[in-house]
Amino acid sequence: YCSISGFGQTGPRASEAGYDAVIQAEGGLMSVTGDPDGTPFRLGVPIADLAAGMFAAQGIVLALLARVRSGLGQRVDIGMLDSAAALLSYQAGMAFATGRAPARMGNRHASIVPYDTFAASDGDLVVAVGNEEQWRRFCAAIDAPSLAGDDRFGTNARRVEMRETLSPLIAARMAARTRRVWVEILRGAGVPCGSVRDVAELLADPQIEARNMIETVDHLTAGALRVLGVPIKLSRSPGAVRTAPPALGQHSDRILEHDCGLSPDDIVRLRASGALGPPPATSPSLRPRPGTSSDE
Repeated sequence: YCSISGFGQTGPRASEAGYDAVIQAEGGLMSVTGDPDGTPFRLGVPIADLAAGMFAAQGIVLALLARVRSGLGQRVDIGMLDSAAALLSYQAGMAFATGRAPARMGNRHASIVPYDTFAASDGDLVVAVGNEEQWRRFCAAIDAPSLAGDDRFGTNARRVEMRETLSPLIAARMAARTRRVWVEILRGAGVPCGSVRDVAELLADPQIEARNMIETVDHLTAGALRVLGVPIKLSRSPGAVRTAPPALGQHSDRILEHDCGLSPDDIVRLRASGALGPPPATSPSLRPRPGTSSDE
């Protein structure tokens, strides 16, 4: 069995409650997110909640594999603070190596240049030049061969040292064209890049549709409802979103009867006592879909 809590089941803070914003703050994530001269920022998605859930899923799979080998079950103990700490990757490595906490750097990378957000004429895009060959291709693509031949920027280590000199030179070039033009040019040159897109732009991407990352389900009250798909693609046993998020109490009677073994009379008595809250909604999953049998 698995538990997810703010600080885990052991240690001096085991009894404390955890919320995503609190864990992002105490877990160091906010300290490395935001502009260097601004205030720390919480990530716009509940990353501490999501990471804890994903680590829980991994832990359950590991425990099931161990059970197959040993025949023994065990507890999976997931702490949100642990999960946030595990995301710190190279930031924690820098702290271990130097004894100093890494500072906020906005969208820049601590050890790679150029690896940053630049303003095009109609919005922002990210350029991620990860090696020397990409650097040479990047300079040619932005029509700045002089940068490639400049000894000040000849290696990534030198570019990191000269970041404040190099970045404005690149920014001046990037501002001359639109995001779409730059993405076409840079991708054509084999330079990793991408537009800073909003959520609507992402959801309209044909790649998202091709990967079945948007599915439509029949919600009890909302009708046809678009939801995100399953990001894990299995070749032999692919998953899919088959049911909509349930309404409050929608499956209460079904769970009490089929999983808990209560009789219909037991459920009526519990409901009359107020223990179950409002009457459950009628589930569309209990009605046959067109073209299926009621036993399916």
